[in-house]
Amino acid sequence: MNDTPAIIERVSRMNEHYQRLHLTCDDSLNELKPGQTVLARVAARWDPYLREHWWPVAVSPNKLVIERPASFRYEPGQAVSLLGIVGQPFRYRRTLRNVLLIAADAAPTPLILSIAWLLTNRISVTLVLSGRGTQYPAQHLPKEVEIIQADEQLSWPNRVMTVGWADQVFVTTAADDELARFGQIWTLFRELRAEIPKGYLFGVFQPSLPCGVGACQACMIPLRGGEACLACVDGPAIDLTTVPLG
Repeated sequence: MNDTPAIIERVSRMNEHYQRLHLTCDDSLNELKPGQTVLARVAARWDPYLREHWWPVAVSPNKLVIERPASFRYEPGQAVSLLGIVGQPFRYRRTLRNVLLIAADAAPTPLILSIAWLLTNRISVTLVLSGRGTQYPAQHLPKEVEIIQADEQLSWPNRVMTVGWADQVFVTTAADDELARFGQIWTLFRELRAEIPKGYLFGVFQPSLPCGVGACQACMIPLRGGEACLACVDGPAIDLTTVPLG
């Protein structure tokens, strides 16, 4: 893991809730893939606690685009220290035609980088937004993405059909009690499908990451059989069939 200096080139407002930071950096982050993240510290702000967990939404040579809540203030020219690359890429099946992405009462930001890769590989993408996820400015996404607005109980028209055709599902949810929220997702999918096979339903975990390398074990996620994994090393996408959710 490298500590990479970066500069905020430009800040663009998406809507009243979200903004994008356009960064320049060296080539150490060029290989960042969907699901992988960085830990950031803005040089002008000395925070003695944790770095901010930043999810890139676009990666190109020596450039990153980061989505952040609009409530945070950033300025062009600010220097940023980026610690990364953190985590493992999303584990897609080799034979993949349809992917369902769900932002359940949360921003879909952890899922956005995957969309361009999926579309480039001619994989259809549906994004379901519910609760706070509906605040996301979906007009910024490629027109090929099917956008579904769901209610807070994740109900939408033709839901059984949408879930049925999905080859894989990746879900992000509010970080206040992820295990409980992913438990609700698990229960919902058990009602909609006769079986949830391995490698089908993934929770994208977003715990606090004090170190990002697995040393502190603060981001430990319990697994079935009394084992555990670390979100910063093994995640962020964890197969929910391996997590004791009920």
